[in-house]
Amino acid sequence: MEQKEKGARANAQGASTRERIVEAAFALFAERGCHAVSVRDIAAAVGIKDASLYNHFPSKQAIFDAIVSGALDRMRRFFGERRIMFDVGDDAGPYEDLGAEGLRAMVLPSFRYFFEDPYLVRLRRLLVVSQFESEEAGRVYRLVFVEQPMALQRTIFEHLMVTGEFAADDAVQMAVEFQGVPFLLMHAGLSWEQAEPRLSAHLERFARAHTVAGRGIRKGERA
Repeated sequence: MEQKEKGARANAQGASTRERIVEAAFALFAERGCHAVSVRDIAAAVGIKDASLYNHFPSKQAIFDAIVSGALDRMRRFFGERRIMFDVGDDAGPYEDLGAEGLRAMVLPSFRYFFEDPYLVRLRRLLVVSQFESEEAGRVYRLVFVEQPMALQRTIFEHLMVTGEFAADDAVQMAVEFQGVPFLLMHAGLSWEQAEPRLSAHLERFARAHTVAGRGIRKGERA
């Protein structure tokens, strides 16, 4: 029993040290960029020796991967709890019969999350700083802030065209139109309070332009 308790304590201490390494690296990466931070810098920030850090992560890249994985896990939980699509294979059913106001109520929380979640804001800063020095950072930046949102929106719009909620149109171009405004406002450094009225107006205009109800078309008719 005593041996098991010692093992449990050691595992807990290991997990705690691992979390401290990730947190310290995250802060340093976001401030300086990945390439400007060494393993020695991270170890010093945590208060351990370089060799001890390698007991938890085999490389700096592995720490970066843990940071990104943590951010994606947090996003998946947040979106899942609110029935907002996170992967293209998720159920698009909750987006049906929304109308302009329903679309706004469904989508604004996901926009707000990108503006306000401290972990995601720091990840964006890290990736923006590092994308020109690290091919992997650039890939993750495009995935999280461009490619995945665009793919999700295209999937939703295609689904809503099939159900008759949206008028027939180019779903890829619609995704560009839809994503462009929040992307620009976010990267302009606006706070959520500054961005929210503009995003609400954007969603209202988008619904008027693309939903069957907004265009005044009866379901089943073609635009």
